[in-house]
Amino acid sequence: MKFEGATESVEIREGLEGLTPARIATLYRRAPLVRSIYSAEQIWSMYEASTHVYAAWQNDHLVGIARVLSDGVLQSYLCDLAVEPDVQRSGVGKALLNRIVEACRGTELILRDSTLSASFYEHLGFKRVDNAWRMNIKG
Repeated sequence: MKFEGATESVEIREGLEGLTPARIATLYRRAPLVRSIYSAEQIWSMYEASTHVYAAWQNDHLVGIARVLSDGVLQSYLCDLAVEPDVQRSGVGKALLNRIVEACRGTELILRDSTLSASFYEHLGFKRVDNAWRMNIKG
């Protein structure tokens, strides 16, 4: 799927082709995606275990990424959505999210968010919820 975003055409591709842990970590830092950057092995394991991965490419440059874990029936969890600063507000994030919504149709899409991007998700129709708990399990 191609669309005109920023100054050049952006292509959204499904899957891991062309992705590397280094490219993903660089995008996380630049976006910024508020989280610890894991080792290359951990990043790759996270992506291999994901149900859906969509990457936005401008030529051969990774400009956005989204990944989801889903049971395909009841719930889907949007784990990551990151977009390069120079193409933010050009429709890349919305295009990635549209692909996720289509892939996860029929499920409840859940995400954790920092205050940095709360208005983006609210603008796209997400509703804030208070009924969640979390536990960090150390390995």
